[in-house]
Amino acid sequence: MLKTNKRALLKALGAAAMVAGMSAGPAWAQAPIVLKMAHVYNPGNIWFETAEAYAKAVETRSGGKVKIQIAASGSTGDWPASIEGLKIGTNDIVLQSIGTLDRYNPLPGLEAYPYLIRDLDHFKKVYFGPVGAEFIEEVAKKSSFRIIGAGYRGARWLTSNKPVKNVNDIKGLKLRVPPLKMYRMTWDMLGASPVPMGAAELFTSMQQGVVDGQENPLEFIDNFKFNEVQKYAIDTRHIIGAMTWIYSDARFKRLPADVQTLLKEEGDKVMLEASDKMAKMESGLRDKLTKAGMQFNDIDREAIRSRLGGIAKEFPDLAPWAAKFAAVK
Repeated sequence: MLKTNKRALLKALGAAAMVAGMSAGPAWAQAPIVLKMAHVYNPGNIWFETAEAYAKAVETRSGGKVKIQIAASGSTGDWPASIEGLKIGTNDIVLQSIGTLDRYNPLPGLEAYPYLIRDLDHFKKVYFGPVGAEFIEEVAKKSSFRIIGAGYRGARWLTSNKPVKNVNDIKGLKLRVPPLKMYRMTWDMLGASPVPMGAAELFTSMQQGVVDGQENPLEFIDNFKFNEVQKYAIDTRHIIGAMTWIYSDARFKRLPADVQTLLKEEGDKVMLEASDKMAKMESGLRDKLTKAGMQFNDIDREAIRSRLGGIAKEFPDLAPWAAKFAAVK
């Protein structure tokens, strides 16, 4: 009798567990997951809005079981500190360009390889195609960071308080660059005097004459009001950069598989939408900055490209990847 009752009880418990498992649905339904995101962008900027869109899409699709809490405007530190936060767990996501990871391994610096990405169409085919998928996995393997999605940032422009009419005028220019190898080498080869620093002190450094200029996409120049301390914008368009969602690869892999899928699919989707939006904004940003007092100057970009012809020798490990990116049609 006792054995019969025990068998019946075990059978009932097994059936209940099966029903519970069938009704539970995705893993995120078991317990709420809260992810902390950090970025440096201010309200009104496209990347501030993109972060908000990602958080909303993730929460909506998960029925509120996966949430992203955003620390915007550099409130938890500049981007280098935020990325370090991924390693120690104070952040789960950082919104920043792919190239910022070249401090950990040279491969992500490919994003800042001059004149590599040709236009928006080429950008999408590279980063959302098979070459991009291979690149993402290799970045994770070599840097320990997982990148998701790629947002078209538009071309980077040189700005300066001194006229720059040709490539020779770049010589000796004290130019702030991100503290990353590819940027330092690029401007070294062009004859400038690169000054690596984070974005947080850049406005004041230009205001006080510590540096003569900087280089960034128009949306960044507008967002941080560089037009108030820089007179000239020079049409170098030397890099078409890619914004991305950066995760610790190890911590990302510890998330339930369906949560990983959710974060990747929504991350890709939001970045594609932001890319189209950014492309439409570029000409308008130039008009806005012109009205704000910046003077836009043309420059011979082929002369700049020629001066940078030796960059492949400086980054031999990136040359095969640069060839793969360039070959995408």
